[in-house]
Amino acid sequence: MESYGEQLRRAREAKGIDYETISNETTISAQYLIGLEQEDSSAFPGEPYMLGFLRNYAEYLGLNSESLVGLYRAKKIKE
Repeated sequence: MESYGEQLRRAREAKGIDYETISNETTISAQYLIGLEQEDSSAFPGEPYMLGFLRNYAEYLGLNSESLVGLYRAKKIKE
C-alpha cells in the first residue's frame, strides 16, 4: 500500500497541479506541501498543524483525508 506522501504526490501529478497553485488556493505554504509529500514531520511547527494541512491537502486533491491520517498514524506508531 502506498504511503500518504506517495498518494498525495501521485494525485497532484495526475491533476497536473504545481505547488504554487495549490498554495494559492489552499493557503498552505509550498514548503508544507512538499513536507507532506516527503513525509517530513520536522517541516511543521507541530503535529496539529501537520494533521490539519494533511487533511486540507488530501481533500483539495479529492482523496480520503481520514484514510491518509490513518496511514500517518500507523507510520508514527511503527517509528
